[in-house]
Amino acid sequence: MAKRFHIALASLPLIALGGCMQTQEQIAWSNRMHTQIVAQETTAELKIGTVVAGEKLGLRERDAVKGFTMAYQQEGHGAVIISRPSNGPDDISAMRAAADARAMMLAEGVDQSMIAEGTYDGAGARSAPLIISYRTYEAVVPNCPDISHWDFTNTSSNAALPSLGCAVAVNLAAMIANPSDLVGDQPTDPADIARRGIMFSKYRQGVRTSSERNNDASGAISTVVE
Repeated sequence: MAKRFHIALASLPLIALGGCMQTQEQIAWSNRMHTQIVAQETTAELKIGTVVAGEKLGLRERDAVKGFTMAYQQEGHGAVIISRPSNGPDDISAMRAAADARAMMLAEGVDQSMIAEGTYDGAGARSAPLIISYRTYEAVVPNCPDISHWDFTNTSSNAALPSLGCAVAVNLAAMIANPSDLVGDQPTDPADIARRGIMFSKYRQGVRTSSERNNDASGAISTVVE
């Protein structure tokens, strides 16, 4: 009877060890690897296909270029590229439109060294557009699984769905103002040396360096209505 008792106790660690064994996929899922937010490189494009023959950009197209330039200044990386068609239905109009777009970008403050121009073969096309593009990033959750074919009636394992946490991760990704921050460290603004000198001077003199507190910063509850 004692031997059987010892054998039973010896087998308990093996059972516990077997219960703790998990696959790499299960471990990754437990660590929420499928909900990690990453920055994915993408290309923003503006296609202008309504260039009037022999004319520059119209008012509508100029507004589109202006808005696209503002977006480039906020989220663009690298050069902004102006691609005009060659061997197209109207090469002269394409050249004038490209020059007009370049002039607008310069007027909006884009450095001329950050504007690149090129051509693509527009032979055979009825209307080959002027294409303006730049490189940017978007925050995505690439490893969230597709559960459109998931059998929701199968509750035998009582386990959570493999998409657990994906909705929250996608919402967080949509709220990231600058997805390129996920790529690496971003440059910081230079320090205000003059302001720092003032604070050091006050510190040495024993003067309070914190901001003056006024009624707007008070946490008191109003007694107007009782």
